[in-house]
Amino acid sequence: MVTIKPATLHQVDDNRLVGLAATLAGERLMCVRYASPSGSSWVNYSDLEGVHEVDMGVELATESGLVLELSWATPGREEGLALALGRGENRASSDLIDYEDVGGVQDWSSVLGYFVEEVAVAFYVHDEGSSVRPWSFRIGVSNGSSVTVALGETSDHSIRYLPDNLVVIFEEATARNYEVSDGLQSAWGATVIYAE
Repeated sequence: MVTIKPATLHQVDDNRLVGLAATLAGERLMCVRYASPSGSSWVNYSDLEGVHEVDMGVELATESGLVLELSWATPGREEGLALALGRGENRASSDLIDYEDVGGVQDWSSVLGYFVEEVAVAFYVHDEGSSVRPWSFRIGVSNGSSVTVALGETSDHSIRYLPDNLVVIFEEATARNYEVSDGLQSAWGATVIYAE
């Protein structure tokens, strides 16, 4: 498994990120689960169409058995978006975390069943030590659709930065327009370039 902690990822051409993107390329997305605190099922509190709020993490599985985990890292020294990619079974629910399959939710129909063609990451300057780190991750698929997972929450029909919550964005315009202070890119991100 490749695990990338946000405080260690500073640029889009980092070898670990390039390798992750190359591994995902051509994979068919088949399943998605949201991680929530144990005992609570996922409820979308978002007041924006095409945007989901998620408490803890997003887990995407491919047809070949790859599992991509996107989660927020503890605010403070590790604050940012954590990435992990590995093979094997999805994580099981535990005393602390419940995983809920949300593949049947209408918004996901534009992404699931299609092949990964693009990976992009957005970075921002974290004020602790002026460290650059990731805050958004986007996957573009073979039908032209995309899904973006970023740190944030919705409020009053807009998205605002929140380090311990995630938004899942299905609309390109929404992802392109979501920006954070000290951000180097919008949530749409910069494309990770890998050799084919």
